[in-house]
Amino acid sequence: MQVRFYLERNKAVKEKKAIWMYVREKDKGYYLNTGQKIQPSQWDKRTQRANPKKVKDNVAKGSLNSLNQLLNSYENKTFEIIRYIKSKDLNASFDDIVEVLNNYFKKKELTLFDAYDEFLSSKRQMVSQDAIQKYERTKSLLKEFVDKTKFKLTFDNITQSFFDKFYSFLLDGGMINNSAYKTISFFKTFMIWANQRNLTDNISYQHFKSKYEKNEVIYLTEKELMDLYNLNIDEERLERVRDIFIFQCFTGVRYSDIQNLTRADIFGPTWKLRTQKTRDIIEIPLNSYALSVLEKYKKYDAPIPSISNQKFNKYIKEVCEKAKINAPVKIVQYKGSTREETTFKKYEVIGSHTARRTFISLSLQKGMSAEVIMSITGHTTYRMMQRYLKIADSKKRDEMDKVWGSHLTLVKKDKL
Repeated sequence: MQVRFYLERNKAVKEKKAIWMYVREKDKGYYLNTGQKIQPSQWDKRTQRANPKKVKDNVAKGSLNSLNQLLNSYENKTFEIIRYIKSKDLNASFDDIVEVLNNYFKKKELTLFDAYDEFLSSKRQMVSQDAIQKYERTKSLLKEFVDKTKFKLTFDNITQSFFDKFYSFLLDGGMINNSAYKTISFFKTFMIWANQRNLTDNISYQHFKSKYEKNEVIYLTEKELMDLYNLNIDEERLERVRDIFIFQCFTGVRYSDIQNLTRADIFGPTWKLRTQKTRDIIEIPLNSYALSVLEKYKKYDAPIPSISNQKFNKYIKEVCEKAKINAPVKIVQYKGSTREETTFKKYEVIGSHTARRTFISLSLQKGMSAEVIMSITGHTTYRMMQRYLKIADSKKRDEMDKVWGSHLTLVKKDKL
């Protein structure tokens, strides 16, 4: 029994052609459309596989290698089914084999949501639980969109029109612009994944551009941070939350990394950290403030006892209110073209993310270079730091005065 792969022989098809599998036994044959497509110029008739050498782009090479792995899995599964049937009945007919092949491969015809489930399964081994929750939330929103609008969501229907409708649906559901664009970016990540595995050749998602409005960066001033550091707190739960928060402020780490911190990660004044979000390994030099927190909990099993992120974000607001961190903060958001402006007391908008922003902002103001900060926080692109650079504008005056003399001293014109 032979298994072969070939391209469809439809001359009217000028672009990508479908890949078929052919199973043959004597004068009988079984044909199966694999659902995969490829440019004829990238197909090798001799090996009956894609030829990665025909493309130069590494992403394209990876896509063709993934396609070959998929075809191999089809072939291996076919022989596995044949061996299984023959082991049960040596006299099994070719028609018996075809019936089992049909039943199996029909189940392999993925809908978009089936593919999304496979996407989630693959991502669970690669990204943080926080990221998985965002991808799952995106799937739920897609289903809500389909149920409410009756839109037929298939790979072929992912067009600019779909993105426009989905974006409007998200705004109508109460999302601000930035959150809607972020949700769509998660879906685009899925489409890239599907393209790389030849589940679709639809690339219209590339034309939908996300536009983010810059938000004000909320962070603690140095005085607010030190007031919090020195604050006397009677309640143990709030004291621990304060200690976790200031440890973040002095190290720049995410809350998820605090939760995974063990004593084996601490080497004297250095924290060797594999980040929960990116899984990168970074070394964080611990300053005296961070070390003082670790010293406080040296008798505990964990270097810093932590709680759930949800409870932490609730309790840290209580702590900051006690520290009188209540300066007015104006938050501007956009829903479509509508500008919404709300003023809060600062403690009301503080959460675990504020600590990381505080570290970056204050470090820049104190003169630490962006490159060094990135090596500590794990940021991989300079673009991520740009939103913080304007915060350090006050540092420009200090640097200018240091180089050219104080702006408070006027130079007489006759000395110019």
